[in-house]
Formats: sequence, C-alpha cells, structure tokens
Amino acid sequence: MKAAVYYGLKDVRLEEVEAPRVRDGEILVKVYVCGICATDVKTVVRGHPLIKPPAVLGHEVTGEIVKTGKNVTGHKKGDRVVIAPYVPCSACYYCLHEQYTLCSRLFEGTLVPGGFAEFVKVSSNIVEKGILEIPGNVSYEEAALTEPLACCLHGMEECKVKVCDSVAIVGDGPIGLMHLQLANLMGAGKTIVSGQLDERLKVARELGADVTVNETMEDPVKKVIQETGDRGADVVIVAVGSLLAAEQGIRLARKGGVVNLFGGYPAGSELKIDPNLIHYSELTITGTFGFSHTNFSKALQLIGTKKFDANRLITHKFNLDEILTAIDISANRKGLKVLLII
Repeated sequence: MKAAVYYGLKDVRLEEVEAPRVRDGEILVKVYVCGICATDVKTVVRGHPLIKPPAVLGHEVTGEIVKTGKNVTGHKKGDRVVIAPYVPCSACYYCLHEQYTLCSRLFEGTLVPGGFAEFVKVSSNIVEKGILEIPGNVSYEEAALTEPLACCLHGMEECKVKVCDSVAIVGDGPIGLMHLQLANLMGAGKTIVSGQLDERLKVARELGADVTVNETMEDPVKKVIQETGDRGADVVIVAVGSLLAAEQGIRLARKGGVVNLFGGYPAGSELKIDPNLIHYSELTITGTFGFSHTNFSKALQLIGTKKFDANRLITHKFNLDEILTAIDISANRKGLKVLLII
C-alpha cells in the first residue's frame, strides 16, 4: 500500500509499505479522508520530541471497514467510520476521577501505521470505544473534523460556558472558528474573535461572530473591554500556541473570568504573570488537551445535526502524493482546514 512516510524536517516521501495485518479484536480500514492537524504540521516543519522518524503521521481519519478480526462485534465490513486516535482505559486513577484526557494509558492503543496511508489498522481498545459509524447525511470530509471538534468541545465544556456569557476567542484559524460555533451553540450572548487575517475574520463573521478584531490594526484588549461593558469577557479561549497570545488572552478576561490556554506551546516556554492578577481578580486560568470518548461521540452527533458547519471550514483538498503542498498550505495559513483525500 502507499503511505506518506516522515523521515525528518520537511522530508516526507510517498512510498510502498506493507499493509498492516489484522489480529483478534482489530479492524482494518480503507482510509478515504485524513485531516491535517497543527501537530502534523509542526512535526514536519520543526520536529516533535515524541515522534521518531521514520513514521506515518495523520490521526483525523475516516474511511470504510474492509476487514475485521475475530471477536469484533458491533462493526462490520463496509461500514463508513470515523476513528478516534486514542481512548482512555477507564480504570486508572484519572479515569476513575472522570479526567479521561489525563489517562495514564491514553496512547497504548493506536492507528497503524497512521492516517497518511491507504489503510490503517485500529487497535482493539479503540475498536471498543473509539470507532463510530458515520451517519448517512455526513460525508467523509465532514466526519474528518470529528477529532478536532471533540477537542474543542472538551475545552468549552471545561470552561462551563453559560447562556448569555461573553466569549472572546484569540485565534482565527480552524480551531478558533470551531470554538466560535460551539460558543454560539451553547448560548453565548456575545462572541468576539481576534486574529490577523481579514479573510479568516470574514469567515468568523459569517459563522456568527458578533465582533471581529484584526490585531494588526486594532488593540484586541481595548476592543474586548469596550464590547463587554468595560469588564472583559466571561470566558477567553486562547486557540493559538503563542506566548504573546496567552498573555493577551489573560488581559481579555473580566474579574472572576475563565481563561483556557487551549493551544500547545513550544517545549521550554515560560509564561510570566503577576500572581496578584489571579489573586485579587479571582481569575481562573486553565488548559485543556485532547478529548474523551464521550466528547468524540458528541462531536460526530453535532456534525450530523448540521448546526455545526463543518464544510465552511474545509478550504483545501489534496491527494496523498501532494502531502508537502498540503503541509505548506497549513503552515503558511493560506486557508482553514486542509484535508487529504486518499
């Protein structure tokens, strides 16, 4: 089978590799679509401490089941499915405290070799809790957004967004725009999106943002304060892995507000903050990573309702042999969500 193999910085080659063999409890899926995640981009462009080449990247996978191992129930050949790249064990300390994204064994199951390939093997634990049939009214392309949407859903639920809350989102990329749609669906009274690209901010307005701010032309802190009765936002989502964005996000929140540092940051990053700001303003600064299996299921259901507009976020589609072009488009923010059609 063909796969895009990562060998190092900006070195990805389309090669013939051996197709994975299915064992008891496992499933083989023919990949139709795989989304490109910011983690994939960062790995190819800058490297990743946990990913050692050669490796096949890609984890936002949809496709068709072509083979099932013994003892697989609930799934059959021909099913259209979306696959969670990991699931919690449900038995460790963190799972017993319902903190599933902190599971001690979160990455024990995996996709082999990875989504940038014609076929992937799904481990038995993911088959049990993390492979879902795609509703008939949802395309493979739409379903490929299930994983990133599940991550955003986890973040929004942890922030406990309430009806009529003001929500400020730092970042106009696909993740920021997913948070925007979720905030509106959760009943936010006012949504404010700040970013740097007019074309993305235009999409934000089309998706329901009440206010948009181009940071290159206007101070987002002053704008958010002005738009929230001189208080600041009830909830702030920092959907960019930038220390400057994190510092800015903290200044956007009202007294007693919540700030979610949603984006990942380069190793060794240090954020300086006046602790009195947290103490006297009773500010909650939190972070969320990944998703639970329940978030994953809810995200797919939400896409199926069509109340979440997945298609508006999909701007580019490439074939597997165009992987480096797709990575470049994502890295240089030339669109929103980029998909590989395999």
